[in-house]
Amino acid sequence: MPCSSPKTAGLISSHINNTHERYYNNVADDDISTQEHIDRAVAVSVHERSIANVMKGCSIPAALSWHLVDDVYIPVNCDGKFHWVLVVVELNRRLIRVYNSSIGTRKQQHYEEIKKLSWMLPSYLLDSGFFGKNERTIWPELDAYKDKQTGTLLESHVPFNIEYVQGIMQQEEDSMDCGLYVATFAEFLSNQLVIPPDNDGHLANYLRNRYAALLWRYGSDKFKGGYISENDDPPKPKGQFTTPTEQDFVNID
Repeated sequence: MPCSSPKTAGLISSHINNTHERYYNNVADDDISTQEHIDRAVAVSVHERSIANVMKGCSIPAALSWHLVDDVYIPVNCDGKFHWVLVVVELNRRLIRVYNSSIGTRKQQHYEEIKKLSWMLPSYLLDSGFFGKNERTIWPELDAYKDKQTGTLLESHVPFNIEYVQGIMQQEEDSMDCGLYVATFAEFLSNQLVIPPDNDGHLANYLRNRYAALLWRYGSDKFKGGYISENDDPPKPKGQFTTPTEQDFVNID
């Protein structure tokens, strides 16, 4: 079952873009100083630690590491424009499936952000210790991760395969409903439902009203419960430290 939160997993897309820029796009690296190299390395290490933390479950509200789930949902902003797609990383199949609601891109071309994800994921799965955690799935023994000629674990430079999902609901041209569709795709997939086509737009209108009602209900329940944070539950009280007195100390000879 997919267990990763789309909201939190989406942070990984930003980190991937920054690390990809460091390793692949800096064509003028030979012309920069040693200090600039050091500064860039320090900057990218922050993003690399964040990627590892996400994969290990340290940055996911469900507190689940990637080796404990089948699929990871990642909302991806495409080409820096106001368009979002849902990317589902199917770990068992070593596959990235893209759910795109845009009619204008029905003849699909790989977005740069998704290509970056496919290239960088193998390296960070390896670096995070993903393949050594086999209590649920023995990842190195899956055919998707084996070199067909040698039978050994695929090298980290081999990208994930990318597949665009066809026959799913599409937003109207020039509309700004991509966020609605990303949420809908995630909900349908989480509930193991088939995503239907939506040729007349009626389903989109229904979903828009439904999500608006759910958000209103969520806000109303929080207000009635006296919640003051953006979390589902009230914040926990902060721990307090009391300086011990001399009588509290135990002397060990």
